[in-house]
Order: sequence, then C-alpha cells, then structure tokens
Amino acid sequence: MRLVAPTLSDGDVGIRPLREADVPALVAACQDPEISRWTRVPSPYTVEDARQFLAIAASEAAGGRGLALAITDAGDRLIGTIGLMELDGETGEIGYWVAAEARGKGVAVRATVLLRDWAHAELGLREIEVLPHRDNAPSQRVAERAGFTDSGALRRIARMPPGRQDGYMVYRWGSAGHPDGD
Repeated sequence: MRLVAPTLSDGDVGIRPLREADVPALVAACQDPEISRWTRVPSPYTVEDARQFLAIAASEAAGGRGLALAITDAGDRLIGTIGLMELDGETGEIGYWVAAEARGKGVAVRATVLLRDWAHAELGLREIEVLPHRDNAPSQRVAERAGFTDSGALRRIARMPPGRQDGYMVYRWGSAGHPDGD
C-alpha cells in the first residue's frame, strides 16, 4: 500500500513531504555531529547524501514501508526530519532529529505528536514506539513529553551503524486507554 505523505501543522511547527528545495537545509543541518551521533546520518553529510535520502524516502513511501518528512517552522523552512518506519499492521516507530538552532523549543515533541496522531487516525496504528538511545537524554524527554511511556526494555537496532546497535530504550504509545483512543 503506497503511503501518501501528509502535510500537518499546529500553527508553529509543521510536517510535510520532503522536496528537492530542502537539500541545502538538510546538508547544513546534518553537519552537526549530534545528529550523526544518534542516527544513521553519515558524517560528513553531502549534497549526494541528501539526494539519496530523498530518493530512499520516495521509495519507502511508494512501497508502503515508511515515511520520511520535513519538520518545518512557521515559515515552512526545514528545521529537522521525522520518520514513520517499521510499519507492521497496527504498529510502527517514529524517529526524528532537529537542527541545532531549533532544539530546546519543543519542536520534536510537537512534530512527534502531529505524526503520532495522524498515524493513529489515518493508518490505524494502535501502538507506536520511539527508540532513543539510553545515553540520549534529550530524545528520551521528547518521547515522554509526546505521551510515550518508557517500557523498561532495551533493544538492539540492526539498522544502526556497527558499534552503535545496542542500548535503545523502548518508549511506547498505545491508543487503548488514551482519551482519543478506541
């Protein structure tokens, strides 16, 4: 099933499909070593890396395997990315990064809530996970503030680079028991 990337906003923070015009902002933001430290983003990050990311995102959406979206400010400038992946029936995972200049302002929390609520309402996901590394306290706070609960479990993530595959905390959100849930 092909996934169609949504365009969503809370008035200040938005998420939308990635586009070629985002390449310079992607390249600039991904020079930050904190992004490559916690994600699969290569360092140094090049224009070719950004274009390959856009191509992979299009392929993943076309195949129904996931979505990679731009996180934007009120002026529609890319300030991060957020993805929905590991889709399996009624479950999925959200991952994100935010450019250094936009951190500490609730951007990741707001984008995560937008995507979580859309994925629940439009794709029927009943359980969604966020998997921050145990040493990534800011990402753990994002998960908590976005309504995800620490399950107490640690997971190995094979898609991460060698040497960085272990130690991911499992934060879960489930629609059962939530005021807007079934």
